Amino acid sequence: MRRRLFQGAIGLLLLAAGITWVLKNYEQVEVEVEANIAEAVKTNPLIAAERFLLANGHPARSVSGRGLIEQLPPPSDTLIINNLFSSLSAEREQALLDWVKDGGHLFITPKKSWSKNENSGYGLLDKLGIHRHGSDFTFFGLSLDALADDESIRFRFPGIDAPLEAFFRNSTWLHSDNRPPDFSIPRGGLAGQGDAPEAPEEYHLVQLEQGKGRVTVTSDNLFLTNDLIGKHDHAWLLYHLTTNPGEIWLLYDKAMPSLWKLLVEQASPLLAAAALLLTLLLWYAMRRSGPLLEPVDYRRRDLIEHLEATSRFYRRNGETPSIARSTQELVLGLWQSQHSCLARMREQDQADWISDHSGLARDEVKLALFTDATNREQLIRQGQLIQLLRLRIHRG
Repeated sequence: MRRRLFQGAIGLLLLAAGITWVLKNYEQVEVEVEANIAEAVKTNPLIAAERFLLANGHPARSVSGRGLIEQLPPPSDTLIINNLFSSLSAEREQALLDWVKDGGHLFITPKKSWSKNENSGYGLLDKLGIHRHGSDFTFFGLSLDALADDESIRFRFPGIDAPLEAFFRNSTWLHSDNRPPDFSIPRGGLAGQGDAPEAPEEYHLVQLEQGKGRVTVTSDNLFLTNDLIGKHDHAWLLYHLTTNPGEIWLLYDKAMPSLWKLLVEQASPLLAAAALLLTLLLWYAMRRSGPLLEPVDYRRRDLIEHLEATSRFYRRNGETPSIARSTQELVLGLWQSQHSCLARMREQDQADWISDHSGLARDEVKLALFTDATNREQLIRQGQLIQLLRLRIHRG
């Protein structure tokens, strides 16, 4: 009873602590959300960037699929591809490059890193001499950098006196094989006014002039997504990069995020509570009372084991003398049935007669048939003599 009360008290304390933590760390607020944007946010990671550009006078539109790559917009426009497809044909890549040379602005992010042992899959980037390096390892659909603390970098932008600040994944970077970029954000950025980058050959953003247009390549595009566009100077970096006079097209994959990613991002407290509950249930199911039982052996026992078990049972219950007496009476009865003269004799005469006809000494016959054993050695000897008398019945 006390144990149950203790467990109940512990449960109430844990529940109270959990409620206190929720009330302390969460606040109920009212937010006005457009009815038609809630669904768009789930599938369009660039919807916030589109709304920012529109609010600041840049004509912008986000679309999904490959339609714009197959049917390119006017060369005065800007085309932002969220994750560049690695399966584009050589003809389509050449068409994109020609579109840039005619005045278009191509803003792309490679979807995978380049390896010396295999083809990069990006013929367009190979022609520009730009490769993406680093690790794309993810945990439940989230990059390790996204799970780590936000460490932004500072950099300079042409025409702006104060340094800008942005977040890029440190595990991926770009390398330019050819001429220096016309504009770049070095990996590590600038720590202060006029400082040089730590590694000039490694970049997070590279911009190259191509004919009348230009190509902008980023190592990752997290700063453009709905979750990060409002942090640091991400929105203004996008604003200053998209200076073409035409429309800005934001091309994205209309793919739902993985279930694990949604749970980690939107329901991490629920996951933690479920893990704790599962741990408690497993602990409760593994509890036991008393010592562990030895496994039951269902193999057949031999006769000796049964006899030994029976003997231990009778000895433990103090019935050994009665068993020995029954055996004595049985063997004496066998002798009397074979030799009727024994039935009319006294115990002393029976011992003498059986001694003469069995070959055993008179004291041995008396121990075997007419004496109660008082110790273990005497009991063992009595059993041996009874067995001999049983075997020598017919000798008389």
